[in-house]
Amino acid sequence: MRNDRPLLIASQNEETSRLATSLDAEFVSLPDLTRPEIFEAWRATTIEGDVRERVIVSVWPPPIEARDLAELDANAWAHRFEEPYLLWNFALGAATKLVADGGHVVALCQAPAALDAPGRTPELAIADGVLALVRSIAAAEGRRGVRANLVTTPLGLVEGDLVAPAPPLEGFPGTIEAHVVGAVRIFLSADAEGLTGRVLSADGGRAL
Repeated sequence: MRNDRPLLIASQNEETSRLATSLDAEFVSLPDLTRPEIFEAWRATTIEGDVRERVIVSVWPPPIEARDLAELDANAWAHRFEEPYLLWNFALGAATKLVADGGHVVALCQAPAALDAPGRTPELAIADGVLALVRSIAAAEGRRGVRANLVTTPLGLVEGDLVAPAPPLEGFPGTIEAHVVGAVRIFLSADAEGLTGRVLSADGGRAL
């Protein structure tokens, strides 16, 4: 059965709950990041759901303190990069199975701008990897009319004083309701039918 209501596949937290409310989306919670052995079972269960016109995916780990790359041991790297990125693979794989012909997949990923990247190497690497996954989906599923795009946000990654210059727009790093939801809606709208494999930074121009 084809379901027109948006589906949000995401980590269970305040930010994604607000995203689901703003988009009037049905929410499917992602499994625990620290238990990759259950990812496959989660995906097998999830793809049994209704086919969807619109699927939004967001792996949103708990807040993590910025640390220099040289300070990360193997366990810290696995926690900050390998586990979240593995879950992104499973979550986007489920979204690809669930999205209808002619449907839309939008990924929402935390990503620091270059000025704010020190201490955030794992998160920056995840964002680059998610863009590659999104573009792979766009290329592979475009033959059945599926679009796949990425929205990035610095929410949850910015702490302390900013390195100059200041972002062009006030309010950085923004909010889910005022900044991020609008960017997601742009990609989900009929006006964006010609856009796929693209990335939009909802960061008030900080990436400039």
